[in-house]
Amino acid sequence: MRPCLTLAVLASSALAQFTTQIFNFSSYVDIENSVLRPNGHLLLTTFDQGRLYTLDPSRHAPQAQLVAALPVATALCGITAIGADKFAVVGGIRGYYSYTNETLYTVDFSGNSAEPTIRTLVQIPSAVMLNGMAALPTQPHIVLIADSRLGCLFRVDTRTGVSRIAFKNDSLAAPSNATIPIGINGVKVAGGYVYFTNTARGTFSRMPVSADGSKFGKIEVIANLDMGTTDGNWDDFAVDAKGIAYVAQAENSIARIQSSGQRTIVAGGGNSTALIGPTSVQIGGNGKLYVTTRGGTVDGVSYSGQVVEVQLLEHE
Repeated sequence: MRPCLTLAVLASSALAQFTTQIFNFSSYVDIENSVLRPNGHLLLTTFDQGRLYTLDPSRHAPQAQLVAALPVATALCGITAIGADKFAVVGGIRGYYSYTNETLYTVDFSGNSAEPTIRTLVQIPSAVMLNGMAALPTQPHIVLIADSRLGCLFRVDTRTGVSRIAFKNDSLAAPSNATIPIGINGVKVAGGYVYFTNTARGTFSRMPVSADGSKFGKIEVIANLDMGTTDGNWDDFAVDAKGIAYVAQAENSIARIQSSGQRTIVAGGGNSTALIGPTSVQIGGNGKLYVTTRGGTVDGVSYSGQVVEVQLLEHE
């Protein structure tokens, strides 16, 4: 296991950040996404044979515990809360920038925190590459799921299992000549907007959404990556109560994006190895971020998936 790393990173906004690895897998496991439970524990989706893990970040030297291997899935992607300690999880059989057997599962801890009830809710045969997912705040049983290849949002009612494409637009798709053909990636709903990243286009955008997820407004591009630099690309993210986003930015950093489009690196960047392939961000209490990574190889050294705590010492 990689030893605990603690680094101080000075961002361009002159706000000091402390970054601490609190866990990494001893063998290679790609952590894809995460969500916080009401008890403060993290749930981690992985590309590890459909395995879902849990981790208590408040513990000293925490270890990830297996919750379940979801059936007929080799990879788990998006995860979101749809009720009190109840979650929807996307999984499928991973291929080359496409999946088969795209399925939505529910994992319910409300009846027994130690042994959740797991249900296969619905398969979505028309989906190609489901990715990020978000529940609607006032109707959390309804979720919006990004399809990175189709360039659309699926709307699924987790009470009935009914699914349909709710919104499709070129701004959600990858360009036809994209080297990495991943369009819409991370998705969050906050303040009456759907926020989303487009990996291939290097955009972070939002658009108004109705309370039931059936109607969408005009897309507003908030920020762009300079795709000709070493900025990497954008994956999943979290949005705080002020509308500030904290975005996982490959290959090794977290970007803070304000509604004005102002962008600041708040952790990692440069030659830092504190974050190896960030994939998702969760906002904890007291100015903490929890970041997951996929791992990778840097200068001949292999790193497994991590959970990293970022302490924002001075945050808005």
